[in-house]
Order: sequence, then C-alpha cells, then structure tokens
Amino acid sequence: MKRKILPIQFACPDVGKAEIRKMKEVVNSGWLTNGPVVREFEAKLKEMSNASRAVAVDSCTAAMELTLRALGIGPGDEVITTPYTYSATAEVIRNVGAKIVFVDLGDTYSFEMDYGKMADAITERTKAIIPVDLGGVLCDYEQIYMALDSKRELFKPANQIQEAMKRPAVIADAAHSFTARGMFVTLNPERPMVSGEIADFTCFSFHVLKNITTGGEGGAVVWKDIPGIDNAALEQTIRLLADHGHTSRDKSKGWEYDIRLFGLNHIMTNIDAAMGLTQIQRLPEIAVKRRHVTIVYDLLFKARDILPLISHFVTTPGVQNVSACHLYPVFIPDGGTDGDAIRNGVYDRMKAAGIPCNVHYKPLPMMTAYKQAGYDIADYPNAYNLFRHVLTIPYHTKLTTVQQIYIADHLEEAIDEELRANASHGGVAK
Repeated sequence: MKRKILPIQFACPDVGKAEIRKMKEVVNSGWLTNGPVVREFEAKLKEMSNASRAVAVDSCTAAMELTLRALGIGPGDEVITTPYTYSATAEVIRNVGAKIVFVDLGDTYSFEMDYGKMADAITERTKAIIPVDLGGVLCDYEQIYMALDSKRELFKPANQIQEAMKRPAVIADAAHSFTARGMFVTLNPERPMVSGEIADFTCFSFHVLKNITTGGEGGAVVWKDIPGIDNAALEQTIRLLADHGHTSRDKSKGWEYDIRLFGLNHIMTNIDAAMGLTQIQRLPEIAVKRRHVTIVYDLLFKARDILPLISHFVTTPGVQNVSACHLYPVFIPDGGTDGDAIRNGVYDRMKAAGIPCNVHYKPLPMMTAYKQAGYDIADYPNAYNLFRHVLTIPYHTKLTTVQQIYIADHLEEAIDEELRANASHGGVAK
C-alpha cells in the first residue's frame, strides 16, 4: 500500500513557538516600533556577516534603494545589473532616477552576468554594479572586481563618498544569500568569505519565504568600513533616509526635532526584529534541515538524469562554497521547440499532480513596463534561453523525503510525457 502524500506547498516558513514567545515579549513591553530590539538584531547581522555596519529596514528593496541614495546615485548615472532577476533589483535603479543597464548572462546554464560584457558596459556614467546571488549562491565577485579595475580610469566621482571609493560601488542583491559562503582567493586567501563582507554593500531579505524571516517582510543593508569615509555619518544618512529624514529619535533636545533630509518610510519594527532574532538563534537547526532536503534532491535527480541548475555545495580541495539553499531550479529540455512549451507543459502536469512549481525568473526585458521603457529580450539571448528551460520545484524545511520522492518521480514522468507528446507533433511547440 502506498504511503499517503500530504499536500505539498511550494514554500513554507519555518516558524514555531519560540518566535511567538519572543514576539509576545515585545508586544507586552509596549514598544512595538523601531527600537532596542532592532538594534540587537542589527548587532547580530553585523556579527554573522563580518560587517562593520548594519541598518535593518522593511525589505531588501528598501535596503538597495537607500544604499543608492546614500551614495548620491541619481539622474545622469548608470547602474549595471542582470536582466534575470526579480523586478526589485532594477526597479530601485529607476526609482532613484538612474539608468538601468542590463548585461546578459554568461550562458544558458548560468544565472550570473557575463563579466566580460559587464566590463564592456562600464562607462564614465557607471556608478554601481548590482549583482544578484540567485538561489542562494554567491556570484563570482572576483570577476566583478577585476572588471571594475579594468575600467577604473573611466570613473568620474560626483561626491565625497564616490571619490573615496575610486570606482563604481558593488551593491549585492543578497536577498537569497544570507549566510552563504564562498572562496575568493584574490580577496581573502585565508578562508571562505561570508555574504556581507564581499561586496561593498550587501542587501538582505527576510521576507516570509527566505531562509530566515522577520515576519511578512524585512531587510537590511550591511557593509564594512570604507577608508576615507565617515562611516558613522554614512550609517546615520541611511537611517535618516529610512525614517523621513526625521531626527526625533534623538531625545537629547527634548521634543525638538528636525527634518535633515528628504527621506522615505522604511523602518523595521521591534516585532519584526524579535522574530528575526529568534530565527537567527534557530538558524543552525534550519540550515541542517535545508541541507538535508538539498542532498536528498541531489541524489534523486542524479539517479533520474535530471539537471539541477544550482550546485548548492561545492567542496573540492581549496574550495568551500556553501549556498544559502533558497531555490532549487531544474533544467527542462526543450525537445527541439523554439519557445517554452515543454517547460510550461511540465509545469501543468506537476500542478495536476498536486505539486506547485514556479519559474525564477521571467527576464525583465520581457515585462510590459520594461518593454515600454525600450528594453528588448532579443538583446539578452542567454537570459531568454535559460528562462525557457527553468522550472523551480518545492524547496523548504517542511518537505518530507516521501514528498521529495513523489516530486522527483512526477517530474521525471512529466518531462518524458511532454517530450513524447512533442515528438508526436514533429517537434513543433503545441
């Protein structure tokens, strides 16, 4: 008799009684908004990221935009990023008035930008690069810094902080990569580096479906001290930008306050931070579960000749790269079709079997707003080709091994059935 398969969720937060207890403590304290619990959470983020500074906010999107604003990046400037990402990565560039410059992926099997083309895209207007650690795997930051160094003479700083940096800033979209580690021998030959100490600025997400969560939403920007910069002043600028430019949290002058600059409303609350602190305490347990789910999938798909598009663990002599294990995308063959019909057919078959899947991501130049802004997916062929082969399967700590076997069996079957159906139609997309 077959074992019963419980309903399968695509993603599921790992939250329990400990988080609820901590949040109740904050509620009972009466101090619910931004306050001491947020400062405690920021201290933990600095420690875990080997960073010098941390500002917690309400989303990774906010963290990236506030960083761009703090660096004085705006109209007339250019920021380079990947077209293969969630909309927030590029959206923040447009929000500050800068130009989005997309660089295509390296190939059909890579989620990273082509770093040679990235170097070619750098101009005297380039003020930042936003790489994306997709799925939890760190980008090749050595290649990014080498590309920047090769074009250092083009850099034209517009303010004191840009002058101190002497090149475009690297602002990591690390929404997926909190705790990820990688070996970058030219940056630190002694040990693997952790997400948060590699890029100039690193922006994390603590959204409900990320590896740790601060509730529904949440984010932070962390960075190491920058030589020649008053980093305390930079931190204060980011804090003011996140809180309407309002100085009322400084009670040294009684009721008196000022609006020091034009800001936004992106503060994190003590309630959010309370959950985040408890999630950090439970992180070893959560990470072990994620690692177990990952290893089971790796073994199942190796036996079925299905290609995972992310290698979450690379441990060879001299290399110790460990992903944060956020997404598990697999490669769906196209069966000779030009479009994404096979992948979409597999998606439908999985859905019919009670297995919710997704696609990470539809390239931004395919989206209406970006097409209207003048971007054309034809300029990014590798991003398009990867997109049409990607299917992201359920991946979270609540999955059982029985469910994973069920998912792997049905994925193998769905791919075979779609390829046979395509062959019967002469290799033409249905």
